[in-house]
Amino acid sequence: MVTTEIPMIQTFMANMFARILYKTNFGHKKGNQSLLCIDLLKKEVKKELLEITIFNLEQTYRGVLEKKAPYQYMKTHGEVLLLNLIKRTCEDFLVKQYGSKINVNINNLQTALYTKNILRDCEILFQVPFYSLLDPRTAIFKKIYYPIYNFASESFIEALLDNLIIEVSNCIIYFSIVTFSFLDTFRQVVYRSKFLSLRNFERFRNNLIWQVRIKNLVQTPVDLYNNCYRIYILRTSGIYSRVVYANRAEQMGALAKFPLAIISFVEIKDFLVSRTEEAIYLFSKGARFTLTSVIGKVIGLLWRGIIEGLKK
Repeated sequence: MVTTEIPMIQTFMANMFARILYKTNFGHKKGNQSLLCIDLLKKEVKKELLEITIFNLEQTYRGVLEKKAPYQYMKTHGEVLLLNLIKRTCEDFLVKQYGSKINVNINNLQTALYTKNILRDCEILFQVPFYSLLDPRTAIFKKIYYPIYNFASESFIEALLDNLIIEVSNCIIYFSIVTFSFLDTFRQVVYRSKFLSLRNFERFRNNLIWQVRIKNLVQTPVDLYNNCYRIYILRTSGIYSRVVYANRAEQMGALAKFPLAIISFVEIKDFLVSRTEEAIYLFSKGARFTLTSVIGKVIGLLWRGIIEGLKK
């Protein structure tokens, strides 16, 4: 990368993150039906978490940009950078709420279900937005989004960053639910009033865990098969879910066991639906022929016989 290009990229990056930060000043009512981990949070706490995530993500990207070969560094250290981003953001969030330093065990964080899902999608979730900031026409972007998207427009890069920020925030709250929710003080400080009830909280947690597992085992394989990618977009009017085209053949080839069986089930269903539609079409065509040709002629002969009988 040419050294003179770095200040331009830094300015572009600063403007991008400033726009995203501006959107956190508004209400965050969701525009979709799926649960988000951050739905648990009070309005002001959710805003603080998103702001911390935005700040740490910008610092992470800037740190990579200052490396001698930022593209290669991101390629080889992407998962480590993403995991460290989650850890640092989680610790900063907890400090913000409690006022004292809390060290998060990185091994426990790494084995959490939501974290494993995020690390699995590291390339499309974390690395591709960075590559697109460096070069909107980068080959890695085209490999995934071409031909629907020929290059990464500013609005599309912003949408990818929105999704990354929301997913990292979700990951932190998912980990907090599992690790700290047995503490009454944690729920009182962080959660919305409706979730202070243990019954409401347990219902939300069970539904959330079920949704995450279904996404991991069923929805993601089907999305890979359909060449689509679901992203969350932060808007001044709320958080919305959108589906965009994405070619992730490499990930689909790595599927095994139950997720692979889901794709096989979808293929069998498509085959059976097509054959059923063909059978119905042939049956209806045969029935129409029978009604118009055979039964119609019989009725015509009977009617002619009646007319001849009346003439006599």
